[in-house]
Amino acid sequence: MGEGSRGRPVKVVIINTQYVQTDAVSFKSVVQKLTGKDAVVGEEQPPAKVTQFRRGMSFKDLDLMLQELPPLDELMKLFPDL
Repeated sequence: MGEGSRGRPVKVVIINTQYVQTDAVSFKSVVQKLTGKDAVVGEEQPPAKVTQFRRGMSFKDLDLMLQELPPLDELMKLFPDL
């Protein structure tokens, strides 16, 4: 038992699936983080792209932008006079 048809052991691979959202700038770093490889490569990565509200923005883009916002209580701490 536990051996293939030719007498060799059977290799069992367990794959853990994880859903991740990222942008094009951070994609390589995220993949390397998830695969356990060093995310630092020879040259410095450009700063993360800041999403800005603009005319013609899709609801998906707007939703992603809103998800990037910090919680409301943190915003209130940053702007106590409002």
